[in-house]
This record gives sequence, C-alpha cells and structure tokens, in this order.
Amino acid sequence: MGDYAVDDVELTVDLYERLVETVLARYPTKSFGYLASPNGEMRRATDFLLFEDNVRNDDAWRHEFVSRGRYFVDHDDAGFVATPEESLRVHRHLLQSGLTEIAVFHTHRRHPGNFSDIDYDLHISRFTALWHLIISLRNPRFPQVRAFAVSPSGVGEMGVRVR
Repeated sequence: MGDYAVDDVELTVDLYERLVETVLARYPTKSFGYLASPNGEMRRATDFLLFEDNVRNDDAWRHEFVSRGRYFVDHDDAGFVATPEESLRVHRHLLQSGLTEIAVFHTHRRHPGNFSDIDYDLHISRFTALWHLIISLRNPRFPQVRAFAVSPSGVGEMGVRVR
C-alpha cells in the first residue's frame, strides 16, 4: 500500500465528544460505523451511526479472519462485519435523516490507530470513495484518533481537525 498526498478532515467538537464518549462507554466491545454529513461534504463529519451487530464469528465470515493468521484465531473479537439487515437499516436512516456517509470508523483495542492490511482489504472491497477513521483505545484514558484516505492506489494519513 503506497502513500499519497491527501487533505485534512474535520470533525465538529460535538461529534468528536459524542463519538469518543460512545466508544469508551462500549469498551471493551469493538465499535464500528459511519461518519456522516448532512450535505455530503466529504471532509467534514457532523454525525455518526453505530452498528450493533457483529457477525465476524458467524460461519460465513470466520474463515476470512482466521485465514489471516494466529492473531485472529487468538482474538475472536478482532474484526467486524455488519449484518445485511443492519446495513439496510443504517442506510435507510441515513436517507431519512438527509445524511450522507462520508467515512467508516472502527476502534482498536490492543493496537495503535494504524491502518492494517486487513483494514485495507475490507475497506477497499466495499468502499471506494469513503475515508476511514480509527480510534485506538489501547489506552482508554488517552484515545488516539487517526484518519486515512483509502483508494485502490493506496493509503495516506489525513490530518484530523476538531472544531
């Protein structure tokens, strides 16, 4: 995965505070979802939608993770996959709320906010225009928030501004 130049992204103060508070309240459960904007402005997130159901360990998905190595065997809470039903519910909510998804986010429990090979593979298999936010809760007292532009040509870190 090569790096390339990308712009910064912006999170409203309200969004940042609500998002970090929400993922910390769910900790140690993995959190994942979408960041959204009411006008589709791709670099400024104002809201988020959280997925609740994680079918990563269902028979249809387990092999995708365990085939990637011992880490995913030893840590069956590493990774996430939303159900089709919940994905449909979330997309309907976006439409009804006048929101557009502009990024995907997820938490890391044991690692810094690095964008891994599996993060890339799963992201690029589903999304071509969305950026990705990782919230590392390796030390829950000091969450680390990092953003990445992701495309078939590579991954580049984006600056995160909160205002």
